[in-house]
Amino acid sequence: MNRRKSIGLISVGSCLFAQNTFASGSGIFGPRLFNDGFMDSFRPRWEGLQTHTFEVLEAMPEAQFDFQPTTEVMSFSRLFSHIGRSLEIYAGMLDETSADEESKPVSKAEVHTSLKGSFDRFERGLTQLNAKNLYTPTHEIATRDGSLNMSDYDIIMLAYNHTGHHKGQATTYLRLAGATPPQYRY
Repeated sequence: MNRRKSIGLISVGSCLFAQNTFASGSGIFGPRLFNDGFMDSFRPRWEGLQTHTFEVLEAMPEAQFDFQPTTEVMSFSRLFSHIGRSLEIYAGMLDETSADEESKPVSKAEVHTSLKGSFDRFERGLTQLNAKNLYTPTHEIATRDGSLNMSDYDIIMLAYNHTGHHKGQATTYLRLAGATPPQYRY
C-alpha cells in the first residue's frame, strides 16, 4: 500500500473514531459536554477571543468610533455591530430559533451592550447542543457558491473564525486611527 493511501485511511479512521466517542452532558460551560476534548479545548480560546474583542472595542476613542479607512469597508463601529449580528445568526442555527432584528447601535456604549448580548446569546446556543450530533451535518447554509451542509461544530468554528477575522480588521483600524491596540491574548 502506498504512503498517501495509508495516510488517507488513517485520517478517515480518526474521523470515524472522533464521531463515535461522544458522551452526554448538559452544556458547554457546565459539565463536560463531549469526551473528545473539543469543548475543553475550545472554551478558553472562545473566552480569550471574547475578552480580546471587547479590549479592541474599548481601545478606540469615542471621538473616532466611526472611523472608516476607506469607503469600501465597514466603519469601526459597524464591524462590531456586524460581529454581534453574525453571532446572533450563528446562535439561531445552533438553537434552531430565528435571530432578533438587527439593531443599529450608535454610541460606543450601545455597541458594547449589544455585542455583549450577542456573545451571551451565542453561548446559550452552545448549551443547547446535542452531544451526539456535534459533527453531524444538520444545517443547510446558502452561500454564493451554492449550499453547504454544516454541523454544529462547523457553525462553532465559523463563529470563532468570523469573529477573529473582524477583530483583526478592527485592530488594524486602531493603528490607522493612531490608537494603540491591546496586546493579543490567547
